[in-house]
Amino acid sequence: MSDELKIIVELQHAIDELKAAEDLLAGIPDWMQELHEEHSRQKAEMDGLQAALEEAEQAKRVADREISDLQAKVKHFQEQIGMVRNQREYGALLQEIDTAKEQISGAEERELAAMEQAEEAQRLREERTGTFQELDSRYQEELLKWESQKPEVARRAEELRQQVAELEEKVPKATLAMFERTRLRYGGNALALVMVVDRKGPRIWHCGSCNYRVRPQTVVSIQAKSIETCDSCRRILHIDEDAD
Repeated sequence: MSDELKIIVELQHAIDELKAAEDLLAGIPDWMQELHEEHSRQKAEMDGLQAALEEAEQAKRVADREISDLQAKVKHFQEQIGMVRNQREYGALLQEIDTAKEQISGAEERELAAMEQAEEAQRLREERTGTFQELDSRYQEELLKWESQKPEVARRAEELRQQVAELEEKVPKATLAMFERTRLRYGGNALALVMVVDRKGPRIWHCGSCNYRVRPQTVVSIQAKSIETCDSCRRILHIDEDAD
């Protein structure tokens, strides 16, 4: 493998490791993932119950105010009965009182439903609080552990950024441009390992990424220190020199 290709392979590995480190710093490590997902699920449930409780309590307050306002209206209408001047006014006043009483009945039903919803949400919150607090305690401990490890990961990421920059300086501009175009095309990986398919008879090589057959002349060129690409996917081909 040529020195240029060795540098490209090293550059790809450094970029891959840097991306893994940056993703780790921006997220949650694998060893915390299951706990993180369970904590997120239970926290969402607790937050949902709290929101349901607050919504039900707000609905009860609205119904309470509506009942109070309507009761005041009924009282006002009842006080006016003695002042009516004819049967028509009397009938209209009774209709207003009946309507207000029907509205009070509806508001009382909404108040009762809101009270039941609040009680159920409160019951579920109390029922699940102990389990969530135990989970949250474990989660906070793991977060502290992860926070203590972050500086080392950040230090390694900075080392890799410097390594990537240094390696890019060593690659000819035309080759680096081709490498970058291919990386962008394939979501980050510009390389493909040449794989030996048949070791018993005449060797047959395939692209390790797209499985397209690699011509023997191409393998020879790579071994002779030439930069070659796959005829199909156009990734830069390389050979594992440690393989037999």
